[in-house]
Amino acid sequence: MKLPQTQTPEKYVGLYVIDFGSQCAMGYTAEEAAALLETEDYAGIKVYKIYRAYPDGRMELQAVAPQRFQSESGMFFPCRDEKSGQQEYQQLLQRSQEEPPPCRAKLQLAREADGRLLLALIYPAEYEQEISRWLGASGFQGSGPVDAGISQVSRYYQRGLAIVQREQLWPVETRRARNLDELRACVGVELQR
Repeated sequence: MKLPQTQTPEKYVGLYVIDFGSQCAMGYTAEEAAALLETEDYAGIKVYKIYRAYPDGRMELQAVAPQRFQSESGMFFPCRDEKSGQQEYQQLLQRSQEEPPPCRAKLQLAREADGRLLLALIYPAEYEQEISRWLGASGFQGSGPVDAGISQVSRYYQRGLAIVQREQLWPVETRRARNLDELRACVGVELQR
């Protein structure tokens, strides 16, 4: 795979390279890569996330499995009591308003059958590292051990907990994802942004 050359490799960190087989293109968002993977024409493409870029144009890539784009991951924090649960929920909600998360995410405060509260943050699995950095930068720790990952989301949904509060968190839209028609029209263009 031969990557397109760019004078500004750093602006592509966090974006994706798509290998179409005959050529590759750089600069897709996660949403755009997912949209192309869902089409019959591009179901076989290979997708790589750009993790680092160097001034000389070299880039560190990591392959991304297609199913990762359809998966949700999450972090689940058991709350000490009602008061701490409400405080932690408000703390994350306020954090999202001051510094929006890197992707859309669901924030939920749920009640277990025994009355205990659980704070849930659920997001697209492809954004695990970005959400971890965002949460780490906030200083948020929760009041107990955290369960995290794709399997924990399935477990959470299966438990049928009563939702006490919920909020959809939205990122700042710095890189607008194009619709499928726009994406198809741009296939063949090496630098997408």
